[in-house]
Amino acid sequence: MFDISFSELLVVLMVALVVLGPEKLHGIVRTVGRWSGKARVYLNNLTAELERETQAAELKKQFTDAHRILREGADSTRAAAQEAAAAVKPDQPPADTPAASGEAESGQDRAGH
Repeated sequence: MFDISFSELLVVLMVALVVLGPEKLHGIVRTVGRWSGKARVYLNNLTAELERETQAAELKKQFTDAHRILREGADSTRAAAQEAAAAVKPDQPPADTPAASGEAESGQDRAGH
């Protein structure tokens, strides 16, 4: 992240030891360690949150694509059903309808009576 080598860190610690002294350096190193730990935890949490958001966006895109495909399929099925209904001639009712069989029975009943 900061690209600090071990030798550079060692020089910084030696200068801090000379400037601050051994009594204050111990507390400062401890404080810096706590801050770096908190920063690491914060960055890990941020990374995890960004990954969750990315996955949620991908799932939403997949859901939208699936919904679009289903809608297109329903539209094409509806169009095919309308074409099939238009192809059937309304002048000729099917032979198995109750109206056609009822007329035939009525005619037989009248002829038999």
